[in-house]
Amino acid sequence: MNEQNKGSEKEFFDRFDEEGGYERFDQRGYDRLLSEFARLVAPRSGELIVDLGCGSGAFTAQLQRRFPDCRMTGLDLSEGCVKRAKAEHPDIVFKVADAEATGLSAASVDAVSFSGVLHHFPDFSKVAAEAFRLLKPGGRFFSYDPHHLNPAFWLYRAKSSPFYSPIGVTTNERLLTKTEVVRVFSGAGFSAAARIISGVTFTYVESGRVRPLLGIYNTLDRALGATPLASWLGAWVIGSGVKPG
Repeated sequence: MNEQNKGSEKEFFDRFDEEGGYERFDQRGYDRLLSEFARLVAPRSGELIVDLGCGSGAFTAQLQRRFPDCRMTGLDLSEGCVKRAKAEHPDIVFKVADAEATGLSAASVDAVSFSGVLHHFPDFSKVAAEAFRLLKPGGRFFSYDPHHLNPAFWLYRAKSSPFYSPIGVTTNERLLTKTEVVRVFSGAGFSAAARIISGVTFTYVESGRVRPLLGIYNTLDRALGATPLASWLGAWVIGSGVKPG
């Protein structure tokens, strides 16, 4: 099994405490993800949602605003990001923890959200197994990660692409397919599914050369999202599933 280089993750994300947090999407992009979360997870009042790989808490805070009657906890490997998250969102619980071994009690969580974190693992089998351990019977998971077959992501982020750029990513990052997401979570015991979407619009990319092209990318991706091709070539793999019981 390939192991995650955790030092690379910590080094990359710790700096966002000083650089003002890690937030990639505009509100339209967050709303697209939240609509998927609401449909697939359908959280109920009083339930505990744990956001694994929460970074500086951007998506965790979005979840709390969308589902104010739920309890929310964000976990991340980066001490810097968790420090920033606590400062910016003092009403939410944030802790430093490894998604492969969170230290939380078994069968104590109602829903798990993976905030763009699965693609930071060469093999996320341990992450899926930890989520299965954490969730109560009937508990649900939700994930979003960049899609290997999306033309823009492949050109810019696939290491086999002649236009690959390592700027703004860690050494662990890669693109995922819905087949892998279903296989890994099914192997952990979940009743799992995955679909491909577009329309998650960005507000930030680290490369100064690419940043001026974000508007063009967002326009094209929204257009793709309005066509049947989005289910094949869309930008994001949305994973979901239920722990039997």
